[in-house]
Amino acid sequence: MEGDATRDFDPLDSLFFEDEQDDDVVESVFEEGPYNLPNPEAYPTFLGELNSFANAETAEARIEALFNQMPTLHAMLYSMLEACTSPVAVADLEAQVGELKQHHHCIYDPSTLADLLERASAIRKTDAEGTPLDEVEQEPLRVEEDGVEYWAVAPAPDVHWMLTDDGRAKLDRYHPLELIRACVAEDARYPEIYHTVLRLCARDGGSTLAVIGDAVDDEPVLQSPKRFATYFVDKLERAGAISWNGHWCATSAGIEYLEGIEEAEGSR
Repeated sequence: MEGDATRDFDPLDSLFFEDEQDDDVVESVFEEGPYNLPNPEAYPTFLGELNSFANAETAEARIEALFNQMPTLHAMLYSMLEACTSPVAVADLEAQVGELKQHHHCIYDPSTLADLLERASAIRKTDAEGTPLDEVEQEPLRVEEDGVEYWAVAPAPDVHWMLTDDGRAKLDRYHPLELIRACVAEDARYPEIYHTVLRLCARDGGSTLAVIGDAVDDEPVLQSPKRFATYFVDKLERAGAISWNGHWCATSAGIEYLEGIEEAEGSR
C-alpha cells in the first residue's frame, strides 16, 4: 500500500548484534575466553601500583608508612621501640608485647610485629652487645675428641633486637604530651570534657566507659552536634593520654598533662 508508513519498517533494525559492536566498547570480564574461562584481557587495571610500606625508598619513609597503616597500634609499636633502646632478647620483647596484647585487639603476634618493624628498618637483629648480626665474627671452636683436635663451627649468638638510627629518630620525635595538647586544642569547644575524662581515668584503678558516659554525655555542649564519651576516649587514647588495661587508665603523659593544667589553674 503506497504511502503506508509501516511498509518499510524492520523490527530488527533497532537490535544490537555482535558484528555491529563498537570497537570502543569495553569487554566484560565475565565474557568467555579460551576454554570457557573469564576473559583475561577484560580484567580491570588499577589506577596506581599497590605499594607495600616496605617499598618506600628511605628508612624514614618506610617507618612513617608503617605507622600510618597501623594507627590503632601506635602505643604497642612505640612501646616496642622504647624496649629496643638497648639490646633486648627476642623472647623478652615478645613477652612484653604479649602482655600488651591482652588488652588490645591485635591480629598480629609479637614476632610478626617485630618483623614488620625490621622490614621498615626501625629495629634490627644484634647480639647481646648490640653488634648487628651480619657484622658478628666468631672464631671457630677448637675441639678435642678421643685425642684428636679439630675445628668446629661456633654456635650462633643469641638474637636480640635493637633500634636502628632511624628507629631511634622516630622514637625521639614521639612526644605524647604535645600530642595531648594538640588533641585538646583541636576541639576548642570541649577542653573541660577532655579534662573530666582524663581526671576520671587518672583515679586509682582507672575508669569505665559507663562511668565516663554518665559524667559527660548529658553536658549541654555535647548536644549539638551530639557527642558521646566514646569520641573523647578514642581521641585521648590515640594521643597517648589514656590506655586500656581492663579499665581506662591515664598514662604517665596523661598524668603529666593534668598536673600541668592544674598548676596553670592554681597560678591564676
